[in-house]
Amino acid sequence: MVKIKASKLRDMELITDTGIRLGWLYDLSFDEETGEILVIVAEPDEDLDTSEFVTDHEGLLLIPMKAVKSIGEFIVIDHNKLAVKSKLRRLSTIKEKLQGP
Repeated sequence: MVKIKASKLRDMELITDTGIRLGWLYDLSFDEETGEILVIVAEPDEDLDTSEFVTDHEGLLLIPMKAVKSIGEFIVIDHNKLAVKSKLRRLSTIKEKLQGP
């Protein structure tokens, strides 16, 4: 396992594996009990339409750690694992249908 200091990640650029520039790493969100990194909090690129992305109350992108494919000169995000609102809506609709009236 390669060790990377968190300070080296600050302001690192995030792009998808399809070449879309998402923005820059702003912070990380951890599970307090396990220490596992859950979410990358990113400042969105000024040209990115964030309307379909999951964001916090400040407009920062919330990217699940499981979507990270690699970390090198920049952080590569698997676009298929990226949390977007349309996927979340579909999941909640499916859950509602399974639960029934």
